[in-house]
Amino acid sequence: MLTQWASIVADAVKNVQWFWLLIFGREVTASKPNYVPQAINFAASMKISTLRILMISSIVLLPLTGCDGYQKLLKSTDTELKYEKAMAFYAEDRCMQALPLLKELVGLFRGTDQMEEVFFAYAGAQYCIEDWYMARYYYRQYAKTFASSEHTEEAEFRAALCSVYLSPSYSLDQFDTGAAIDDLQLFMDRYPQSSLKDSCNNMMGRLRGKLELKSFEQAKLYHTTLKFQSAVMALDYFLDDHPMGPYSEEASFLIIESQFLYAQQSTLRRREERFADAIESYFNFAARFPESDFIDAAVRMHRQSMIGMEKASKDMRANQRENPTQ
Repeated sequence: MLTQWASIVADAVKNVQWFWLLIFGREVTASKPNYVPQAINFAASMKISTLRILMISSIVLLPLTGCDGYQKLLKSTDTELKYEKAMAFYAEDRCMQALPLLKELVGLFRGTDQMEEVFFAYAGAQYCIEDWYMARYYYRQYAKTFASSEHTEEAEFRAALCSVYLSPSYSLDQFDTGAAIDDLQLFMDRYPQSSLKDSCNNMMGRLRGKLELKSFEQAKLYHTTLKFQSAVMALDYFLDDHPMGPYSEEASFLIIESQFLYAQQSTLRRREERFADAIESYFNFAARFPESDFIDAAVRMHRQSMIGMEKASKDMRANQRENPTQ
């Protein structure tokens, strides 16, 4: 569908460079035959949703396809007509067409009885097109301006929901995830009896799970990059913060493996001590996760650690006999 619509849009606008600026924020400088591939490739690289392209292209193509009624409506001085059409567009989820009208009406209706309805619809239209930053801003402004409105709770919930949608993949910076948790908690503090409380708790659980996964992957990275001493420390800190989480089993196993591998790389003087650390971690792991999928590998490392510790002890005694002054 993305390919089909990109082709239709590109054919319709031809050299209308502002169309590209509206959608992509930059001009297309290549020759005309390459418009469609550029549209498709840039949209894919920027992860522009099919819905966003459909919405933007629908309003852009109106004057280009002979449907000039909307343009006349935008230029009209009939405020009531604009109000009726804007609310009709919004009710029909034709939010890209509703937005310019609602934006104008917010200014025209300031201080009137209709302002509350128009402002709520304007925030809702931003939400409808998935502009989460703008939707969150206007829902918050609505809640402040119309604090006693029957829609205030919904506005504050949707503002928090926008923060949830702004939370990125766990592999990226999680500042927005923390902000989303704070916003949901603030909503529940303000509306402790809300029927949306369970939804908030569920979302907070998922967001905290994302933060936990992020923390685990950061700690695990030390093991992956063979920095075993740092891995043990990071994984220990992770388990202190998340002792009963879904990644605690693997984290505990990785501590054993990191200590075992670190011991193998250690000097003779430190080897016995570090194999002993791996053995101790194995017993903790086996007691806590006796049915773990990692138990067989853990048992093998325990056995090798026992052998390694005994050998290191013998080698150390032999070295002391040969070099008594050391």
